[in-house]
Amino acid sequence: MKTLKKLTKQTETGILVPLILLWLITYAANHAFFGANNMTSLFRSVSITLLGAIGASFVFSCGMLDVSAGSVYGLAGMVAALCMKNAGIPVAASILLGLLSAAAIGLLNGLIINQFEIPAFIATLGTSYIARGIVNVVSKGNSITSLPDSFNAIGSFGPFHIPWSVYIALVATIIAWFVFKYTIFGRSLLAVGGNAETARVCGLNVKKLRIYAFVILAMLDGLAGILSTARLSTAQASAGNGWEMTVITATVIGGVSMYGGSLSIPGVVIGVTIMETLTVSMTMLKVNAYWQKIVVGAIIIFAVGIDTYRRKQLSSGKE
Repeated sequence: MKTLKKLTKQTETGILVPLILLWLITYAANHAFFGANNMTSLFRSVSITLLGAIGASFVFSCGMLDVSAGSVYGLAGMVAALCMKNAGIPVAASILLGLLSAAAIGLLNGLIINQFEIPAFIATLGTSYIARGIVNVVSKGNSITSLPDSFNAIGSFGPFHIPWSVYIALVATIIAWFVFKYTIFGRSLLAVGGNAETARVCGLNVKKLRIYAFVILAMLDGLAGILSTARLSTAQASAGNGWEMTVITATVIGGVSMYGGSLSIPGVVIGVTIMETLTVSMTMLKVNAYWQKIVVGAIIIFAVGIDTYRRKQLSSGKE
């Protein structure tokens, strides 16, 4: 009974139950839900969003917010595609340049917030427009197609007919879990999120830690964008539009506080799976696309509300 009681108090248990119910309800309405093709498509989507959510966990852990994820996602994919298609740069080098372009936005976010003390939301909103503008300028609003087969292979299937993106997301998840559970760096990020001033007094370089977090987030966003580009064999100027909202919502649902200081990497995995399952479920149940947006918007408000409530309970000592 003690073990059962302990499990019920875990954040992961509280969100795993709704996920299971969502799966069962969708299956009852449409038996094709658990089909091999649908499950493969679902977990491929989960893997892409999970990369962004893992990155968001690093930024949230130190009490920051980044809304430039969608634009960075689009920028990295476009840069990599243009390097391969127009400049003739080898695939590996093009991918690296795409990641570096993403990292540059993350670095810019951290520097702006640190040097000018601009709220993270405003700073990243500004860089989001900058990144999206760069994408439109370099692509002239056009899609880049006919990318090399060796690049497209990254977006296809690996061993056991599982998409490579799933393997990559799994590795990123394990690394993030290890970082936050066992390393000084992870604990330092959480300390900054818990109380930045106390962390500073204790000798932590708060500004440097924030920059690291933003760069890690941006590179994971960029990696997600590159994997998506490889899967579609196309870099689209509109890629990633609104993606940051899905990432943020999934991360908060997963138990990561927007105010910093607490997170759960397993919870993030479940939160992302809930968001992606919801999209698939509503599509299979033929819910109007406009209503889908209303549902997602309501979930965003609900998730932030739950996070705020949870923080108030913790600060009042009720949990």
